[in-house]
Amino acid sequence: MSHTIMDKFFQPKSLALIGATSSPGFGYGIPLFWKKYGWLERAYLVNAKGGELHGRKVYRSIADLPEGVDLAVVIVPATSVRGVLVELGQKGIQAVIIESAGFAEIGPEGKKRQDDLLEISREFGIRLLGPNCVGTINTENQFATVEIMDRAMEPGSVAIMAQSGVFGNILLDHLPEVGVKISKVATMGNKMDLDEADFLDYFVADAKTRVILIYEEGVREGRRFLEALRRACRRKPVVILKSGRTPFGTQATLSHTGSLSGEDRLYDAAFRQAGAIRASSLSEMIEVTRVLSTQPSMKGKKVGILTTSGSLGALAADAIYDESLEIVPWSRGTVETIQEAAPNWVNVKNPLDIGPSGIFPIAMEAIFSDPNPDGFILIPVIPYAAIEVALRLGADERTFFGNWPALRPKIGSKPAIAVLLGGAKWVERVKNLCGETIATVSTPEAAAKALSALYRLSRPF
Repeated sequence: MSHTIMDKFFQPKSLALIGATSSPGFGYGIPLFWKKYGWLERAYLVNAKGGELHGRKVYRSIADLPEGVDLAVVIVPATSVRGVLVELGQKGIQAVIIESAGFAEIGPEGKKRQDDLLEISREFGIRLLGPNCVGTINTENQFATVEIMDRAMEPGSVAIMAQSGVFGNILLDHLPEVGVKISKVATMGNKMDLDEADFLDYFVADAKTRVILIYEEGVREGRRFLEALRRACRRKPVVILKSGRTPFGTQATLSHTGSLSGEDRLYDAAFRQAGAIRASSLSEMIEVTRVLSTQPSMKGKKVGILTTSGSLGALAADAIYDESLEIVPWSRGTVETIQEAAPNWVNVKNPLDIGPSGIFPIAMEAIFSDPNPDGFILIPVIPYAAIEVALRLGADERTFFGNWPALRPKIGSKPAIAVLLGGAKWVERVKNLCGETIATVSTPEAAAKALSALYRLSRPF
């Protein structure tokens, strides 16, 4: 598909809102949001009552609009969408977002209504996003077809495709809170026309996007999607969270966006074959995405693990094995440095379990100077009761774990991930050690999965 058409959904030169209203709701809030970010001056508002809204003229009909509008956003009731789409086609508007619900997701009557819209869009050469969605977001130029929080508009490197509009919106509220910043978003709804394949190709070509994240309920054209996914995974990491794994979930997706989820094992095999990363949960999706958006690719399969908990070190080792990575022996220099500093009970192996020895800063500097690992997992956990008194006396996280920002340059272009567990306030303090250069997750499994993805990124296709 021509990027000229796709660009109209993310960087329109002019746009129209069909269904603007002075009553509370999307028709009132969206133009107010556009005004805040400088888009209202290039927007045309349409409502049969006419008048004025937020200081802008409201046009009584689509026919009254000037020529050459790039994008139309439709938020009228479902029963009125057909007539609106015909008028948009007659006006020559080729990019349309239908945010209205009441189509295939409600049953046969809605499906018939949706099929009718598809015929009209093809007749007029319209490319259509939706229905039953909240459209698109582009943080680079501060454009969105839905109201979102200011913090979510901070430019980032993660592009999102979400079949669910509200889910995509909630992700935008949540992701900046956990250190993930967005480049672009497409909420696809019922995917009557534009779908994952179209946006995969567009996001892969987008210079601002480093990682692509997909929330999937069901694929409309399996072969086309798989081909686009393969192309995308050759150039950028793609993380997928798919619902509808169970009979209950399948029914839920059918009533939500009218999607038939299909046999989950087939999806699993297809994702693996294409090279995508399938997240097993929402939290894993977020954590793996955060790692991929901040860490360099991993040039080899060898991992070094430093932990204060033998059990968590063992779990990390299991996860490394499950991801077909390797645990590498430490170099002689690392072994000698650790043996010199550690109590006799510390067994200098990989994973390196230093327990309550207090040598975490020394051990971290030693393994970061070790040439053998291609990537690192750090597990800095301390029972809060054991350090509470020290904290009251003025100690802080660096007292126990060292100066991480100063140590990070030692490993250069190798990835480093910290597994953080414990009380919320303490975890937040340890997270500050990581800054922007050491990624954080909450489980060893997420760390291993992320390193595996970073390794695959370095392999030639």
